Amino acid sequence: MSSLDQRMGYVRARHRWPLKVGLVLLALGACLSVSLWLVSLFLPIPFVDEGVHFAQIRQFLAGDWSQHPKLTTLTLYHATMAVALMTLQTLGEWLNLPLAADTLAGRWPEMPSVNWVRGLSLLGFSVMACMVWRALPSVYRRLDPMLDESDAQQQANRQSWQWLWLPIIFPYLALVYTDPWIIVLVALQLVALVRERRLLLLVLILAGLGLRQDSIVLLGLWGGLLLFMTHAQAGARSQAVGMAPPLRSPLRQLSIWWGLIVRWWWVAVIPMATFIGFVLWNDGIAMGDTTRHQAGWHTGNLGYYLGVIGVVFLPLWLADLPRQWHLLWRLCTQGAWPWRGILLLGALAGVWVMLVMSFEVTHDYNFQRWTIRNSWLLWLNEHPVGLWVTMLLTTSMALWWLRAPLRLGHGGLLLVMLALMICTRELIETRYMLPLITVFQLLRCAERPQVERAMTLWAIAMGALLLAGLVLTRTLP
Repeated sequence: MSSLDQRMGYVRARHRWPLKVGLVLLALGACLSVSLWLVSLFLPIPFVDEGVHFAQIRQFLAGDWSQHPKLTTLTLYHATMAVALMTLQTLGEWLNLPLAADTLAGRWPEMPSVNWVRGLSLLGFSVMACMVWRALPSVYRRLDPMLDESDAQQQANRQSWQWLWLPIIFPYLALVYTDPWIIVLVALQLVALVRERRLLLLVLILAGLGLRQDSIVLLGLWGGLLLFMTHAQAGARSQAVGMAPPLRSPLRQLSIWWGLIVRWWWVAVIPMATFIGFVLWNDGIAMGDTTRHQAGWHTGNLGYYLGVIGVVFLPLWLADLPRQWHLLWRLCTQGAWPWRGILLLGALAGVWVMLVMSFEVTHDYNFQRWTIRNSWLLWLNEHPVGLWVTMLLTTSMALWWLRAPLRLGHGGLLLVMLALMICTRELIETRYMLPLITVFQLLRCAERPQVERAMTLWAIAMGALLLAGLVLTRTLP
């Protein structure tokens, strides 16, 4: 830590965990254990995409370190699981542990079930998520020096808990999917960025590429957040010592940007060079069967994803509806410039029509009714009136996300990144936007206590409900 960080109070005090936090962690561990047990009980064989991930891991365990022909991502996750399993078996043999020796009898690939991988994957996610939770209070205090330690810890506890229970995240935690590891790596990258740990951020970005190569898009997000953070730091430091914010002339802005380039250029250039080299070597981004992952631009995807964001954060969106009404009313009726409200209404109407007219379901995966997502997509495709009503609500959700107060950055930046991440794919799949959902949840400012309590209850209820749907009806979110 720098001396400035110490003076501004970013150093976390050493204190014992209160009993309440320990009980909450115990309850969370019990919930994750129960979810793993339920998935193992009702889904004894690899489920949907678990099949190819598990096949790649078994292939590694058998000594074949080549790429599985049906796997389209890089294999850092699978190699990590394979090495962990081999280490576990070796330790069991060295220590002569009866449980390990009986359960893991024989050399790989004679592994009894996929449940070992599920358990190790969940354990790895839990360890990294705990690291995020422990780091969040200092991140929040760095972004808001006026926030005291107890409030920062309380907000970090609440938003971390909500994040883990979000309905499109929780059901995947006990499955052999790369998505839980991707989102927790994104959260760790956010922590490293705010703390300005450049080498750590570089390592985490490269690890993210090893899990899923299209995560290179997040470099744009980190660059934008870095600009916001740099401009905010000058004002925060002046406020901390009782001075007025510094003047920002164009020359001063150029100086700030040049300083960022000098200090951070290699954090962006090394991953970009690595990614470009991979694309040239692989002759494309996706590996394996690339026929189902063709690049393109599909504006209509925005309507579905924004709708899902509104459902995931339903209490927050509902709490913002009166503010949207007051905003439109004030712009249209008050002041000497009512045309501003008319322009905003026209822009919202244009977005509404654009979302409706550009919506389409074309990928063959989205016509298979084994996910809640596909059922909703096909219903929208078959009911024009329902589509128009849904996209009207989605337009309001987009306005909320655009205006949502964040500790760092702006909702417009997140919307641009959302478009870059999901409009470039023909396949509509909710998991593709989980990194941005993670960034938004961890960076959003706290709402009123009643709204936050409703958000916590909503996340827990929906997360548990979708997990029940997964194990009882074999239906993914």
